Amino acid sequence: MTATSKPIRIAIILNGQEFVCQAVMLPFSLEGYPPVELVLYGRRPETPAPGLTVNLLPDLHPEGFDLILDGQFLTAGMADFSPDRLDNLVTGPAARFLKALVCQLQELRQKQEINAGVIMGATDALITINSDHIIIGYNHGAEQMFGYTRAEALGQDLKLIIPPPFKDVHREYLRRYLATREAHVLGRQRRLTARRRNGQEFSLSISFSVAEIQDNLYFTAIMRDITEYEAMEARVLASERLAAVGSTVAHIAHEIKNPLLIIGGFARQLLKAPEFDDQARRKLSIMAEEVSHLEEMVAEMRDFVHHPATQKRPGQIAAVVDEALELFQDTFKEHNIQVRRVEETPLPPLAFDPKQVHRVLINLLKNAVEAMPAGGEIIITSRVKGTNAEISVSDTGAGLAPEVAKNIFQPYFTTKEKGTGLGLAICQNIMTEHGGCILADSTPGRGATFTIQLPLPETSPAAGWSPSEENRR
Repeated sequence: MTATSKPIRIAIILNGQEFVCQAVMLPFSLEGYPPVELVLYGRRPETPAPGLTVNLLPDLHPEGFDLILDGQFLTAGMADFSPDRLDNLVTGPAARFLKALVCQLQELRQKQEINAGVIMGATDALITINSDHIIIGYNHGAEQMFGYTRAEALGQDLKLIIPPPFKDVHREYLRRYLATREAHVLGRQRRLTARRRNGQEFSLSISFSVAEIQDNLYFTAIMRDITEYEAMEARVLASERLAAVGSTVAHIAHEIKNPLLIIGGFARQLLKAPEFDDQARRKLSIMAEEVSHLEEMVAEMRDFVHHPATQKRPGQIAAVVDEALELFQDTFKEHNIQVRRVEETPLPPLAFDPKQVHRVLINLLKNAVEAMPAGGEIIITSRVKGTNAEISVSDTGAGLAPEVAKNIFQPYFTTKEKGTGLGLAICQNIMTEHGGCILADSTPGRGATFTIQLPLPETSPAAGWSPSEENRR
């Protein structure tokens, strides 16, 4: 049976003095069972309680009911209610007993329906399994979280939503508890990994409980997707760490800036002196280069901690791309790198800081060149996507390993021998201050693509702007 089955109709005949619980009039039903509809009849119309109506007995048509309960023999003598004609009429004490039983049944069904409604409507996922590891409870929150419908999940092994490394482990936990009744995780909240229908794994907060009903054990888990919470938590921790590191970096940069200037200046002066041989000049040249490298690192650290305020103004970002590419023309030739421009969608004028966006593009082009020491191709793609303008810089280098791609924008994370790990972090900060972001997409062995996003002006939505309209202004 299903919840849409034809209701069971029961008529209860009253003598005008009986008490009838209000719950009997509510058409509650449990999922998978037909509803029960109760109708009251008596010798006179009345309202014994709010929401209850007693209909006139002569209006009772026995063929419209599955069961008729007449505890006081009020139908005796009525032609339509001859006992030899009706098999759905119960009278006397049996009817009174059944009426009380039906009333209690409906009260229980009402409470069960309320409880089921609360559980089913909860935004958190609630899943109950039996001692055989089979899912017997699965609410709408679980449907949303895992992607399986109730019909698909009920009756299945819980391994349906457990990632492969933990399938057997979870079943072993259950077996151990059944054998020892010693709880290790019951009543506690933990963070675990689960798997959606599409195969995606995600983090969740979960608490476990167990109920023993008629000598059977049932285990319930209440789960909440904490993907966004973990991302926010990571941002807060990163912010706190950067605040502490930033203060230290600013102090160090200030302290070593002047000594570096003096050392570098002396080294460059000595390079001009005629009395040094080639070996001495080579050492002085190395000294000057290393000092220059340290000065760049100090400047980068200073800019990361105290970078200049963004000065946005309307302009064409394509012009900034052209300027950045012009600076690399000799480098491209030296490293045998071809450059290709692709304009998927014309870009409207944007509000941005040309110097800062220029710095971002320089950093991305520099990284692309370093990713292709044996030569290759750089593709610059421009497009409008949704409410953003995008510029992508793609290379044909070795790509990024997953662990590198995951941390590529973290400050001080670098794979370069002499890198500070601040270049892309500074780029991300710049784009964030512009109301945009920078994204990385890479497959090992197939190159990498870095995309900067800038929000389109509200007065120039992508759907309504064209180059011809800009020319008419």
